[in-house]
Amino acid sequence: MRVIKSLLVLLLAGLSPALAAELTLVQTVPDETVYGSPLAAKPSETWVEMIDGAAATLDIEQFYIAHKPGEPLEAVLEAVKRAAARGVKVRIIVDKVMMGESAGPLKELGALDNIEGRVIDYRKAFGGVQHAKFFIVDGREVFVGSQNFDWRALRHIHELGLRIKSERAAKTFSVIFEEDWAIAGGAAPAKRFKKPDFKPVSRKYPEAASFNGEPVSYQLSFSPVKSRPSSFGVEIKELLRMIKKAKKSFRAQVMSYAIKDYDGTLWFELDKALRAAGRRGVEVRLILADWTMGKKDDKYIKELAKAKNVSVKISSLPQHSGGFVPFARVEHCKYAVADGKVSYLSTSNWGKSYFYGTRDAAVIADGESMARALGDIFEAAWSGPYVEPVDQERKYKAVKRD
Repeated sequence: MRVIKSLLVLLLAGLSPALAAELTLVQTVPDETVYGSPLAAKPSETWVEMIDGAAATLDIEQFYIAHKPGEPLEAVLEAVKRAAARGVKVRIIVDKVMMGESAGPLKELGALDNIEGRVIDYRKAFGGVQHAKFFIVDGREVFVGSQNFDWRALRHIHELGLRIKSERAAKTFSVIFEEDWAIAGGAAPAKRFKKPDFKPVSRKYPEAASFNGEPVSYQLSFSPVKSRPSSFGVEIKELLRMIKKAKKSFRAQVMSYAIKDYDGTLWFELDKALRAAGRRGVEVRLILADWTMGKKDDKYIKELAKAKNVSVKISSLPQHSGGFVPFARVEHCKYAVADGKVSYLSTSNWGKSYFYGTRDAAVIADGESMARALGDIFEAAWSGPYVEPVDQERKYKAVKRD
């Protein structure tokens, strides 16, 4: 109904649905795996196309930058250099905690005219990290997703993102970028944001869009709870609302699921919502990466897997034939689908610190076309060769990462 209302507003305003925002799914398919949606674009090609289309500004906010010569990210970084060379003003934010990876690429880019890089100490500001992965082109389109600016995220990790062609979405993300840019420049975090002079894309003001040629309506939400204008969506609230409104099914795939936070406190908001959904008859299915197992709090995942109508599988991607790739070959996407109608795609892992102390961003869409695309990706993983149900008797060991 929300989709129909949004399209009617466009028609009454003299605009056609073709002129509405456009969402494109972007999937990283790890080499030598059976994954791959025919409805999804490739990340490196999408990023280069977007960056090559920049005429005035390019704002990039990333957790880190990890470059290896000859790998797909090289084409992306070269596109950034080309943009700067033609006069595009480029700004880049990365998090302090990952400067071991980012220092080299950031120094190389920052030495060029029209490129300025800043390092944000998000741990000092809010206790977490700058974990969002997005960039804004000319105030007219945005990319947001699980893909870091990491060569491995373009060929060795399962990732999902969205290209959003929308000035309103770009403006909404720009408010977040400007706040983080200021913090990275030495400003104190805003205690109160200036009221935006536009309607942000939010649950109150969703935007009509097309996805694969079909109508959807979407909203944006952000983490942490305390760092956003009051009119902007709160990611954890929107995710909980999605789970609570589910009537028949809830499917989710995320890298990590944690009850115990980094400071040792226990957090049950999501756990309670998932269990409650199962009790009211919703079929809940979760896929978690093997990286989340092998810890003392495995017991919480095992307990959740025993809850009524809740099933949990662990995914282990095969190593590459070329040899071990550190910090790769993992399920890193973060998305969910409810009732085959509502979709969630985020940069957040599922743990308290990601929603309350870390910068992240999410898109929630109402529409069967996007839900169907994400649902197909989920089903391919759920019934695929890389997953196994949680073994209640197994003592999981931590997976080698590096």
